[in-house]
Amino acid sequence: MLTLAACNAAPSAPQKPDQGTPLLRVVYRDADAEMVLMVPEKGRASLRGDCAAPLLIDARTGQARVLSNAEVQTRLKTMQLAGATRGVCP
Repeated sequence: MLTLAACNAAPSAPQKPDQGTPLLRVVYRDADAEMVLMVPEKGRASLRGDCAAPLLIDARTGQARVLSNAEVQTRLKTMQLAGATRGVCP
């Protein structure tokens, strides 16, 4: 019998603002990949470092790579918004 432990796990407590910079993780999708962008919450300073790097995740292999700003702009024209979730960047 297959059971999924994650389905029964209690949700983790939300992180407090003093544990990092609040942001939105925005996911875009097409047939071949997902792109994850980290967007600072309104009124917050822009994000820096590895945490803020835009990622492209290959749908077939699951491998991720960092995108350049030019690649992000190109992909925003062809990918569809799939969702967003709140988080923090340490």
